[in-house]
Amino acid sequence: MMQPMTASVGVFVGEQLQAANASGWLAAATCALGVLVLACTGVWLAATDIRYHRLPRKVVWPLYPAVTALLGISAILGGEPVRWWWMLWGLMIMGGLFVLLRLVYPAGMGLGDVRLAGVLGIATGFASVGHTFMAIAVTFVLAGLFSAVLLAMQKIDMTSRVAFGPFMLVGSLGVLAFV
Repeated sequence: MMQPMTASVGVFVGEQLQAANASGWLAAATCALGVLVLACTGVWLAATDIRYHRLPRKVVWPLYPAVTALLGISAILGGEPVRWWWMLWGLMIMGGLFVLLRLVYPAGMGLGDVRLAGVLGIATGFASVGHTFMAIAVTFVLAGLFSAVLLAMQKIDMTSRVAFGPFMLVGSLGVLAFV
């Protein structure tokens, strides 16, 4: 049995393909499909959030079983069941943080962002709990920098709403792909 790697999803997929056996190929395929489902749906979610400031639950909720099943099956087939625990930790860490932010300042965090955080935590947790923390950090840094630029350009003011979902998606998927 291979030792779990705390590396990008690309490294996991590559290692599974190099195993040159059916379970490795299936693990690589289900992992790639899980991330692809999240990424493709994420493009639509980001566009919707930018335009309407909404992340519809009818789109976000089905991502939970889909992403969890695909990544979870990948972990089992890849001989790394510990990734299930990492996915659970990712869900609790990222999902819990966004629930807390919503409770502390409801006007600053939409329910759609809270819902999306859980599934992104599952996905980043698949790589490692460290990836989940890094995705959170990248999300807030990107959103902060973008907002600071818009403020400096006087495109928004301190009361303006800025869609947060796109930053969550870019931060999480970027960390999954490149870290």
